[in-house]
Amino acid sequence: LKVCRPGLCRFAAAPQWLAGWLAGGLSEARDDSLRRAVPRACPFAMFTLALIDDDIPVQPEDFRDDCRMRLKRQIQAKYIDRVIPNVGLCVEFYDFVEVREAIVYPGDGKLACGEAYFKVEFNVIVFRPEVDEWLVGSISGCSERGLCVSLGFFREVEIPSSNLRTPYTFDVSRQLWVWQYRHPDTKEHVNFFYERDELIRFRVISVQFPESKGPKEGTPESPMKIVGAVDLDGLGCVSWWPDSSAAEG
Repeated sequence: LKVCRPGLCRFAAAPQWLAGWLAGGLSEARDDSLRRAVPRACPFAMFTLALIDDDIPVQPEDFRDDCRMRLKRQIQAKYIDRVIPNVGLCVEFYDFVEVREAIVYPGDGKLACGEAYFKVEFNVIVFRPEVDEWLVGSISGCSERGLCVSLGFFREVEIPSSNLRTPYTFDVSRQLWVWQYRHPDTKEHVNFFYERDELIRFRVISVQFPESKGPKEGTPESPMKIVGAVDLDGLGCVSWWPDSSAAEG
């Protein structure tokens, strides 16, 4: 696997379910530790293009099919929903950059059956938000450690209790975190609960790629995790900020 400098973005090739988010532009994954240049006025930096150079096999029984369609299926099976360390979560095939000549290796009828290996350069759409980018998800869990947030296609978002809006407390009876808001004029205290399944707006503090430590007892650690915070005005449950939600609508 080699991740290289991407080509130009052609938004017409984007899948329908991402079209709305991609309409504002894409950031670009580059070589040299995947430095990324975000275009100015780009409101959606959470998705980037990564150019991958890989050898993709095609089975002999598929030689009669459209070569690019078969290669696309193989690429999707290999990369989609996979996390590439220090790059991000591959969410969709984007386009081909170059399909070079194939090499056919002799098969033994068991492990190898005469596959043709094409050297292919292609772009994939990768999910990796920028630090300080604001995202909206839903609260999927709540514990004394903090909040768990789901974005639908990505569920490994954690908001530690230390990153909640102050002052805050944990309601043990309801097992929910509470922002104890004090009105600046009336001095009245109002409790805003982080209810499960509520939409929540947060900012990205870090995107982490924990190193694999091999098989361990218990639940394996996710290869990619986002740490967020709701410590600024406009952040927290969307229902708390009716003016901002109306503006978004």
